[in-house]
Amino acid sequence: MVCIFDFSKEIAWERGYLKKKCLQLGVEQEYGSYERRLRCSSTGVFIFLHTALTALHCILLLWTCDYCEIIYFDVFLYLVNATLTILVLSTNFNDKFVEAHSWIMLVTSLAVVFLMVVVDLILHLYHYYFNDWNIGTFYDTYVLLMIYLFLPVPFLKWPIILGCSVSIIYTIYRFCYTSTRYPIVEFFDATNMLHHLCLNIMGIFYRGISDIVLRSSFLDRYQYVMEDVSLRSARKREKLLLDSILPPQIARPFQADIRNRIALAGKRNRKSIQNMSQHIMAIESHTDVTILYADVVNYTHLTTTLTVNELVTLLHDLYGRFDVAAGHFNVQRIKFLGDCYYCVAGLTRPNPDHAKCCVELGHCMIANIREVQQHRNLNIDMRIGVHSGSILAGAIGIAKLQFDIWGNDVDIANLLESTGLPGHIHISQRTLDMMIDHSYEILPGTQEARDNPYLQSNRIRTYLIAGIDIYIVDYEFSSKESISFDRNSLNDSHNGIVLELRKELANLPTGAFHIKNLLGFFKKKQTKYDRPLFGFFLLHFFDPRLEYKYMRQPDYLLRYSVLLSWCVGISLIYIQMISNSGRESNHYFVVASFIIMMTLQLFITWYKKVCHWRYKKVPTHKFSSFSCLIFRIADFIERNLIIRMVMYMLTIISYYCVIALVLMDCDIKMFELAHIESKLYHYESDPYLCFQPWVLTDMRQAEFNNRVNFNWKMELIRKQQAANITNKSITILLKNILPSHVVNVYLTSLAKNELYHEDYKMVSVMFASLQKIQMDLPNLRILNEIICEFDQVLSHYRKGFSVDKIKIVGSTYMAACGLDPRFSSSLYERKSSYEYSYNAYRNRRLTHFAKENKSNDDISVQNEEVVFVLTAFALDLMRTVWVCNNVYDRFPTDRQLSVGELTIGISSGEVMAGVVGASQVHYDIWGNPVNMASRMNYTGTAGKIHLTKESALILDKYGIQCDYRGMTFVKGRGELPTYFVGIDENYEFKHTPAYAEGKVSIFVPEDNNLNDTDSNE
Repeated sequence: MVCIFDFSKEIAWERGYLKKKCLQLGVEQEYGSYERRLRCSSTGVFIFLHTALTALHCILLLWTCDYCEIIYFDVFLYLVNATLTILVLSTNFNDKFVEAHSWIMLVTSLAVVFLMVVVDLILHLYHYYFNDWNIGTFYDTYVLLMIYLFLPVPFLKWPIILGCSVSIIYTIYRFCYTSTRYPIVEFFDATNMLHHLCLNIMGIFYRGISDIVLRSSFLDRYQYVMEDVSLRSARKREKLLLDSILPPQIARPFQADIRNRIALAGKRNRKSIQNMSQHIMAIESHTDVTILYADVVNYTHLTTTLTVNELVTLLHDLYGRFDVAAGHFNVQRIKFLGDCYYCVAGLTRPNPDHAKCCVELGHCMIANIREVQQHRNLNIDMRIGVHSGSILAGAIGIAKLQFDIWGNDVDIANLLESTGLPGHIHISQRTLDMMIDHSYEILPGTQEARDNPYLQSNRIRTYLIAGIDIYIVDYEFSSKESISFDRNSLNDSHNGIVLELRKELANLPTGAFHIKNLLGFFKKKQTKYDRPLFGFFLLHFFDPRLEYKYMRQPDYLLRYSVLLSWCVGISLIYIQMISNSGRESNHYFVVASFIIMMTLQLFITWYKKVCHWRYKKVPTHKFSSFSCLIFRIADFIERNLIIRMVMYMLTIISYYCVIALVLMDCDIKMFELAHIESKLYHYESDPYLCFQPWVLTDMRQAEFNNRVNFNWKMELIRKQQAANITNKSITILLKNILPSHVVNVYLTSLAKNELYHEDYKMVSVMFASLQKIQMDLPNLRILNEIICEFDQVLSHYRKGFSVDKIKIVGSTYMAACGLDPRFSSSLYERKSSYEYSYNAYRNRRLTHFAKENKSNDDISVQNEEVVFVLTAFALDLMRTVWVCNNVYDRFPTDRQLSVGELTIGISSGEVMAGVVGASQVHYDIWGNPVNMASRMNYTGTAGKIHLTKESALILDKYGIQCDYRGMTFVKGRGELPTYFVGIDENYEFKHTPAYAEGKVSIFVPEDNNLNDTDSNE
């Protein structure tokens, strides 16, 4: 059996790996600062404890000693030692000085250790020679614990050197001065040597484990800070994106709904979550605004004469200039419709001079387009209409959300633009009355406006203002400034992350015990780092769920604990063996069992580590079945809390058994005799005669660091989840504004206002208008419901057939099919297996056509099926309106809810798509098919799908009947042959019998004077 050797999780808890990671991330210096703060905190705790213990020790000496006259010198030295220790160690509290002179920590630690050892030995020698009194050493164990647990000795090397030096000094001293006083000197020296050895091993273990836990905690905190900064950046990015598309008060319900849907994704089924937002309608009323409509004169000619790059670059240049000017005059751009640009002043913030702002913006637009006209040598101009009044503003639907405006005054502004003159601003009487302190020459309105029935029915008087040259700034300079601002923002963001990281790391907790808090000094406002997470004595989490998770986490440092317990256990056994009188044979059984158990644990927990050392340069090494078994057992022990607790309990019980054996070997008569002699001859008896110098150490700081580290990991997981939700919501918002394939591009280049455009050889475009809808609030509610139903239908076409919603213009729904660059291959591969939900017949026709064209290498012919897909989508929209009207007819109400029928226009051909402008993100398409689809919709008939000849010929290949309508006048193109799609009373396609014979069944008029667009016949 061969197993996969995985040491990745264990190596993440190796000191060398963690140190290398800190160096790679460039935070080793910050970690050093944090470690110094931690050591200084431990030093403060030691000063408090040392002062308290010294005071208690002196009080007990004076109170309990029978010879008070000879211990005054002891008390004096202890107090002097405590005073000097406090003064020397207090220099480490000056953070700036210590950071500039890191050697201070080592020097002060050496001085304190030297002082304590000297005081301890002086007292021993003083009583030994002057009072013939062997009092023993007092500070040996205390100094070792002080070195490893409290002193600010940096790194791991110096504590080991100090600890071993202190142990050697005490061992040599005992051997030279006390060996003659003890008959069992070999046993006593061996015991004390083992005592010091185990203390050093435990100190090294504490320091090593503390460094591993600290580095791991530090790196987790670093990741936590980065996630926190990333989360705030994502939220800021989301807010900026929403604010650029929708005003905050409009975007808020959609933003909350998206986050709720993501958060509840695991609790509800997908369908119910998707339906949560289908009836949201965020619309507000604004009663005092000014609307500006601007249209590029001669734009239709541009779409037929300019190349893709030229047209989109021109529009990006124009709309970018307009956006900069709109921002300068506090006018909010709503959207653009091909060559039509409309905006509103006084919408997001009150502005009493909103009418004049729009007029000045109009002058700036005319000046800019004249500059572009001269620079590019194009015959273009601007026609602008401005009207003041009230509007409804918001967003409707559930897909491709866009901010829009509705109302009677919006229609009036649109008519003022269409009836105006090039190079002039066409304004209404109300706008003129609201203009404050203007100096423009006011001319009479156009005759076309006076003859317009809609304007006359609303009693609108119009005026003209000739365009004048108004320049706010140079546009090219603004673009460069915008790009450099983005780069500066990136640098500021990086600097902000560094400052935030340093601030967070400076606030890292350093321990569960703070002297300042205990004494009540330096009180300050409680922060999130000061709030207690766990109890002071037991260090348990107050949250039981957090405590449960903490207890059940894997222990990848278990092998170090097992090694320490093995060393201590072997030392205990050695003491028991050299003190054993040999009278109890069962002692050997207990000792042997203990050695076997501890060695087996050591072998299992360290086997994987040894294999990693041995074969880390041979990643393809195959381990035996025995090795695989040991690996699995070790992993199981590390991950199972109950097994580890059993191991801990067995180890503790074994320790007590060995200690009990040592006590059982004690000679009680000798112990009693030594005690009697000490009272008679006034000397202290040997304290180690039956009770060996084993001490209990406190690892609370290590446990505190472990729990703080675990809490940070939990916080990190929560931050990652929150950041994930926010990032997903940004992606959803982007995909709800831009087509999916544009999202990734927008996140990179378009984020810097760079131009983006695409060229498609075959795209089908549709305009579908609802008739007889007055744009008031009750009808907007109905329109929102219908648009939501349209979007639900769109969801079935978007994934499988690349149908995208482009925009909503009033009550007109615009969509296109074929905007996915992968469309030519992805649709062709999927269509044979995808079953249409609306009609099995159309699926059969599509599959048959695909098989006939399978060997055709002409991509444009394969892409012709976009016309069929979009026509099928249009038919589904007509069905949806029919269903809605039937529901509304049965709905009990006192007003008419019917929305009439759809008027649909479809055209196909080569289009340009892109994101243009400098402020809001707006994806649009341009080209002759867009203009023709709009004209087909405008000249169409309610309840019919109106087509151009090219689209009708393509549908005929699919067996769809297309009825010749006749020659239809199209603005800008003249008389063109157009067709209606054959639809029966059940809203099904009529098919042609001639399809099976491969013949063209539609009527094609013979006219040599047709435009170039008819040459595809």
